[in-house]
Amino acid sequence: MVRSRYVDAVISEFEFRQKSCNLLNGSQVFGTTYIGGGTPSELEPALMEKLIAGTVGQLKLAHDFEFTAEANPESFSDETAIAWKKAGINRISMGVQSLDEGVLQLLGRQCPPAKARTALKLACNTFERVSADWIIGPGLKLDSLLAELDEALNMGVEHFSLYILELHEGTRLQKKVIRGEVDLLADEQTELLYLAVVDYLAGKGIEQYEVSNFSLPGAESRHNGNYWLRKPWLGLGAAAHGCFGRNRFANIADPFEYMSTVEAGQLPVESLDELVLPSRLLERLILGLRTRQGIPVSWLAENCLDLHQGLESGLWTLPADRLVLTARGFLVIDSIEEIVRPACR
Repeated sequence: MVRSRYVDAVISEFEFRQKSCNLLNGSQVFGTTYIGGGTPSELEPALMEKLIAGTVGQLKLAHDFEFTAEANPESFSDETAIAWKKAGINRISMGVQSLDEGVLQLLGRQCPPAKARTALKLACNTFERVSADWIIGPGLKLDSLLAELDEALNMGVEHFSLYILELHEGTRLQKKVIRGEVDLLADEQTELLYLAVVDYLAGKGIEQYEVSNFSLPGAESRHNGNYWLRKPWLGLGAAAHGCFGRNRFANIADPFEYMSTVEAGQLPVESLDELVLPSRLLERLILGLRTRQGIPVSWLAENCLDLHQGLESGLWTLPADRLVLTARGFLVIDSIEEIVRPACR
């Protein structure tokens, strides 16, 4: 079975990396783990238990270890929830996207709202922490969206990830848009919805702490926070990435090529790069801009941004000589990232 073969390959990769990775020298205490990038909830519970035992189960874990797994509502069951909790998972990231049947159909999701609600309730009743993804896209109406978020809050969701729909080439949705069957939201509508959600969640005590993420105080994703702080991490599996100091690696993306490479006794690395100083400084800037802490103005090259104009336009604030993007600034962060340059220090 392919899934069993894949789990064996990931465990084998972990064993290979124990011989070459300083993070796995036996003394490192791990604070977080995240299983995702696919649909972990489709993995049979016995295989998930085997995967965890062969990887996370071999690590020295912090007393407040955060262990997140992604789940889709349509494949999240009572059996899965019980097995995952027993295996040590304590945080769920649920890909809800919407609780509106019309919106889900436009997005090409087959999960009916009733199933999504059942899965979200199950997650909230079983796990310590629950995050839920929502998406701003075709067919969305503000009143319905806010009602859905309120419903999720009442269930016990403490963390939300809010994404703006990106149209990818070759997808079913793109073909519908080309044929005129689906109308994308205008930029003005997207901005209105996004800013309204930010304000609504803030009124409920759910603060925006990163460009796409919102949470109650103390319910932030510590795992994601480590990325923005540029802490080292180890990625396992097809298309996984890792970071060790100046080094960045990416695994082979194709699952079958990945498995074959590991089965041949080789690390499945597709690329390995060492970031030179200018690249590290730029990375520090871009990652810092994603967070509510922002960056020191001193990190910016002189005149790469018009600080006064951005302040007047409501794109950022400048508390204590730091540049902190506002919700409006997060909406155009891609454009800001294209023009920022680090100071040479």
